[in-house]
Amino acid sequence: MPKAVFQQIYHDLKKKIEDGSYPYQSFLPSEAELTQAYDCSRSSVRRALSVLATDGYVQSQQGKGVRVIRNPALIDASGYNGLETFNELAARCGFEPATHVLLFEEVEADDALAEITGFASGSKLTHIMRARSADGVVISTDESFYLSDEVPGLVPEIVANSVYAYLEGTLGMKIGTSKRTITVDAATAYDEQVMDLDGFNAVGVMRSHTFDADGVMIEYTESRQRPGFFSYHETVIRPSAQA
Repeated sequence: MPKAVFQQIYHDLKKKIEDGSYPYQSFLPSEAELTQAYDCSRSSVRRALSVLATDGYVQSQQGKGVRVIRNPALIDASGYNGLETFNELAARCGFEPATHVLLFEEVEADDALAEITGFASGSKLTHIMRARSADGVVISTDESFYLSDEVPGLVPEIVANSVYAYLEGTLGMKIGTSKRTITVDAATAYDEQVMDLDGFNAVGVMRSHTFDADGVMIEYTESRQRPGFFSYHETVIRPSAQA
């Protein structure tokens, strides 16, 4: 299914901000100029700008325009950005990625697993464990559960490459949102066995519930990452004061 016009505008403007075509603190072209440049309606431009603002790329200034507020110099290159895949992160940061599949099995969620993952008890799930390496150093593990009915056809070869590339490219699925909880936990014996912790006794842990564009939860993942590599960036917006 082709992307909506506003999504195309959003991704193009985002790319131009990230590559410096629209540098930090500069102003984007006016709405009228963008409407003409993209040969679209003003509402499509406004929607794209709204999403960019929500993502922390721009901020509207009354009477002046839309200013770029994303400063690449303030963003740690190793930080995950949105729903970025490991291979996309590697391409952006310039390291050689590798994924080793540690476990691949089909399971049925019992009450305990349902409570952890958020899937209904009795759900058929594909359970995988992966170790992630950057330039030969194992820096993280992912334990994931995918709803089998919504994510059919998974095999270890796909998991070793990119599950999201398969979901979007082969199944044509649109990934929507991910709800995340981030903590710092004591390293377990398994963390020490699988990862190159380099003396660290704690790991960054990200627990994610991911939904498709229809709001169906398709994935639960617990990612455990070595300090020194792990970082996470988030932009928040303070709501307008209420009278």
